[in-house]
Amino acid sequence: MAETPTKKKILIAGALGIVGRSALEHFEKLESWDVVALSRRAPDFENRADWRSVDLRDSADCDSKLQDLENVTHVAYAAVFEKPNVTRGWAQRDHAETNLVMLKNLVERIEASSRKLKHITLMQGTKAYGGHLGPFKMPARETDPRSMGPNFYHDQMDWLTERQTGKDWAWTILRPQLVCGIATGSPLNIITAIGTFAAISRESGIPLRFPGGPERIGEATDARIIAQAIEWAGTTETSHNQIYNVTNGDVYVWQHLWPRIADLFQMEHAAAQPMSLSRVMPENADVWKSVVTRHDLLPHTLNQLVPDWAFADFLFGHGQRPNPHHMSTIKIRQHGFDICIDTEDMMLELLEEMQKRRVLPP
Repeated sequence: MAETPTKKKILIAGALGIVGRSALEHFEKLESWDVVALSRRAPDFENRADWRSVDLRDSADCDSKLQDLENVTHVAYAAVFEKPNVTRGWAQRDHAETNLVMLKNLVERIEASSRKLKHITLMQGTKAYGGHLGPFKMPARETDPRSMGPNFYHDQMDWLTERQTGKDWAWTILRPQLVCGIATGSPLNIITAIGTFAAISRESGIPLRFPGGPERIGEATDARIIAQAIEWAGTTETSHNQIYNVTNGDVYVWQHLWPRIADLFQMEHAAAQPMSLSRVMPENADVWKSVVTRHDLLPHTLNQLVPDWAFADFLFGHGQRPNPHHMSTIKIRQHGFDICIDTEDMMLELLEEMQKRRVLPP
């Protein structure tokens, strides 16, 4: 008689973020996995996870909420602390220090309570190559030298590498590019920013105009692909103690996508009109209220959906010199992970999904 496979148990830190929520939905569908979810906020949707509302910055709160966790075999660390001015905070010392404390607080407690720990997946991104500072060598490869600090990616990696020495568990670092997925309240969710911008434009009786800078080629990563990469990394020995760039596998140009977004929202498209969304969009909070009422959407305020528009300004290139970010994904493909998706199709799929969930209007 065949033996029943041992059930695995994954802890997802940052489970309400873009990556975390996709990982949660992915692993909840797998019968061989149990799921523990961590976030500061309580979920506003149904799930089957063992949910813990905990502040990873607070050592005492971690002691109280995590001390009874047993048999965790895998950790997907997608938690992040962001400052009110998101993009400026990326190069500040206290930002790096806080994010390192969060990782320490979690790993130290899971090590103490879960003797079966086998693998930790740590999320990074192009800031590892200095993408937040300006252009970097392209395509970026996992072996490239570090950029100027402070940078919490480097601090977390150094601490995790030292902590893992001589242990039975391994780590894998994933470096995606412009993560796109379903999440509310994240300052890094460009899909929500695009959708609310389009809806407010339509409600105001104006066509959809691209608000950013000159054309440039970009890359993105579907959070659903990252979720699959987390499972692959946690169950594939080749990935142990390795760093991988991971993207959708193609490139895109915002200006080429904008007419398709206009079609999705059944509105006109017009020539670009550069503007600072950080300055303009908060002033349209009442227009968003009208959108919510007209279409019977979930009662999110504009600020709840997009807490900070600086990330959108950064991605769209408003007031910036061209700053393309391209990464080589040869390593992860050679090691066996080759899932891909068309980026334009992905963005439209995610916008449609947010319409179905009544976050955005049809």
